[in-house]
Amino acid sequence: MIAAWDPLEGAALLAHPIAAAIVATIHDRGYATATVEEFMVRAEMTRREFDHHFAGKDEAALRVLEAHIDAYVERAGRAYDAVATWPDNLRAAAYETTRYILENPEMTWFGMVGVLEADDLARARRDQVFSWAAGLIDAGRGVAPDPTAIPRSAAMVAVGAIVEALRRTQESGLPVKPVEAVPVLMYAAVRPYLGEETARAELVIAPPADLARREER
Repeated sequence: MIAAWDPLEGAALLAHPIAAAIVATIHDRGYATATVEEFMVRAEMTRREFDHHFAGKDEAALRVLEAHIDAYVERAGRAYDAVATWPDNLRAAAYETTRYILENPEMTWFGMVGVLEADDLARARRDQVFSWAAGLIDAGRGVAPDPTAIPRSAAMVAVGAIVEALRRTQESGLPVKPVEAVPVLMYAAVRPYLGEETARAELVIAPPADLARREER
């Protein structure tokens, strides 16, 4: 049980009703027209309690975004670090990302789409996680036969394609099927570093058993 005046950071914030209330309100109303009053009503939170934790709408949304990003990066980073070689570690992180998306669809929408109209701090924090993901991809430079032949923009181009594909799916309202997307995205990420043959092999690597079972349902 989270007391009213316990610090709201990280996992504690994501577990508090205010996090879901902020995401749901912005989803329904859009960022610009969502209000603190609506957040409080959905979360059954008093104004005094809200003001104790947050300076206003922008800070509340930013804090929820930061908690979401930190939770995601910790999980995907742990999966990446658990595998020694590239691109196997990148694939592990991609499938852990898939699990996170499937477990947290509303929060994923919030991070990809919901904060696009937020202030500069929120957008900058969102961009930081994209740069972090690009670093995981660009680690392939260390195992590439000819690192000098790889464009410096290769990793960011791959991240941009991933982000755009996910954003379009989120905005369309179509069912998100990240398990199916991973082999294609891995192909695009691996090709600049290890060439066409190795990249094509990504298209036939089976997903982890738990995700394959989930796709069959």
